[in-house]
Amino acid sequence: MIKKILAACIAACIAVISPLHVSKAGLFKEFSIRDEKELAKEFEILVKSRLPIIEDPEIKSYVRSVVDRIIAKVPPQPFDFETNVIYSPVLNAFATPGGYVCVYSGLLVNIEDEDSLAGILSHEVAHVTQRHIASRIDRGTYLSIGTLVAMVGAVLAGGGDASGALLAGSMATSQAAMLSYGRQDESDADKFGLQYMMRAGYDPRGMAKAFQVLQNKSLGASSDFPTYLSTHPNINARIAAVNSFVRGLKKTNKKIDNSRFLRAKALTVAYYADLRFAENYFSAKKSAYDYMGLGIVAHKRNQIRQAEEFLQKAVQAAPSDSLMNRELGRFYFDVGKFAQAKKYLEKALSVNPKDYMAVFFYARLLDSENHVLEAQKEYEKVLRYAPEDGEVLNFYGRVLGRQGKEFEGYLQLALAEIYRNDEARANSWLKRAGELAQTDTQKASLKNVQSIMAERKKYWK
Repeated sequence: MIKKILAACIAACIAVISPLHVSKAGLFKEFSIRDEKELAKEFEILVKSRLPIIEDPEIKSYVRSVVDRIIAKVPPQPFDFETNVIYSPVLNAFATPGGYVCVYSGLLVNIEDEDSLAGILSHEVAHVTQRHIASRIDRGTYLSIGTLVAMVGAVLAGGGDASGALLAGSMATSQAAMLSYGRQDESDADKFGLQYMMRAGYDPRGMAKAFQVLQNKSLGASSDFPTYLSTHPNINARIAAVNSFVRGLKKTNKKIDNSRFLRAKALTVAYYADLRFAENYFSAKKSAYDYMGLGIVAHKRNQIRQAEEFLQKAVQAAPSDSLMNRELGRFYFDVGKFAQAKKYLEKALSVNPKDYMAVFFYARLLDSENHVLEAQKEYEKVLRYAPEDGEVLNFYGRVLGRQGKEFEGYLQLALAEIYRNDEARANSWLKRAGELAQTDTQKASLKNVQSIMAERKKYWK
């Protein structure tokens, strides 16, 4: 199913993007850093237009922190790295030219520690810093940015029949091959990735460990289950090469702090993994994370009494942990016990005021009690962190509307549906906003939202 989604994503990209912004690679003009940035931006829009992005700050900010730690130790780069986490069981991660880095939730679910994650991410960062795809584009012919997005997407989505079928009839096979990672690219990415992760204070054994986990997981995978290995071949030889490199290093007892990794992984497993897998993962009942995870799973199964019991045990095991309090508060809000929800959400925010998931549920609590001005302010805090979260924008638009700010409300509702990739509903709200636009400022705001929709729309079916 995931492969079909990615295939549709890339096929649509090939079909609908006209070559208006031509990046000339080859004879007369190099594939420039500016072109590379544009390619990264277009691919980011493509991914967000077709795949679900995880916005939970405990997960998203954690992955970003690992990427930041790595890129702080690489040579200065001419672009900013962007990071997102995709909700998908696929064991994958990728980085495009220009520094757009994505990690799939399936990868977080299956690897074991932060060193392993750093190994994968360091390898991906190295593909960017060494400009592996960009340099191949530079040696190619005239190509539009739209075509390049499609080609890079085919490579990143997985090799074999899927990308072959997508590229057939759209471009020459030699052009598709031009963007594939070769043996030397992989060797370079491993070599530089090992350097980057060591400079960042990670154990280089993490790279081989991650590759081995992915190799083991792939053995039982079907042909329709694309993994990291489909776009990063020669894994056995590369594991051996990394292990050989590691054996030449001095032994160290230095260990990375895995507390944030375990925290992010627990949330990812609880909310985004298969329920049976999650129940097994948390079955030991030895930690607050185990109880939290079992509570979330029970809630998803609508086992309300068991969910409350487990989440209460999570708070009892870690009474000062903002995450445990947040999840219990979130549960109480969902079941309509607002007094209890307020107690635990306020406790969570007293410990971690930047937990924007807790802020969001606290805003909804205020909203439900008709404290509209206070709710508006809290929604705005969340949107400063997650400006493209359709769910938050939906509630924000409605709270504005209840204050009589109809134009602003409809505009936010339109944005919510744009970021949810629902063209019909977005058009409906934009029409209402357009009917109310009076001032130059309102007309400019409307035009801005329309341009955002146009940017997204070219990747919709």
